[in-house]
Amino acid sequence: MKNITKEDILISAAKLVEQKGMKQVTLSDVGNNLGISHAALYKHFNNKQDLWTSLALKWLDGILQNLFPFKTTSKANKSEIAHAWLWTLAQDKMIANHDDPKMFELYTNYIDNNAEVLGQHMDDLTNSLQLALSTTDTQHVTSLIQAFIVFSAPSFSNTWNEDTKKNFESIWELIEPGVHKIIK
Repeated sequence: MKNITKEDILISAAKLVEQKGMKQVTLSDVGNNLGISHAALYKHFNNKQDLWTSLALKWLDGILQNLFPFKTTSKANKSEIAHAWLWTLAQDKMIANHDDPKMFELYTNYIDNNAEVLGQHMDDLTNSLQLALSTTDTQHVTSLIQAFIVFSAPSFSNTWNEDTKKNFESIWELIEPGVHKIIK
């Protein structure tokens, strides 16, 4: 039997999902594609949902790689950091949606319809922004992300257009004075 890694499985599963869609791919399909039994996959994943969760989060980490970690060296203050971080989140999701709308819809639907995975994603985002801002203020950081959710949540992707940046800046203009007061 071949020595298959978790990464090999994720790569194979991603190719199959791209070809057939997530609902049509079975663990047997993934195993067959790798030349192993589907039972061998259980050495790396507890079940199909565990595989799909890992695959979706790997995809998400790939499109949001600019946030983990977020580079703050060129920013003058925490307000600039918050603005740049929030726009990077929005822009990276918009680019992913534009470049591959089928995969964007597939993975984001999976994440958005799975409360545990969505919670993990939100925790990852909150931790990234907290680190960038050098703060432990989880409540305000989470609220800041939520204030701009229309620019990154897939359910709003049909509203992303040539005015999105202008709309983002309008909301930032309203919120930015509070960022100085809250995030210290």
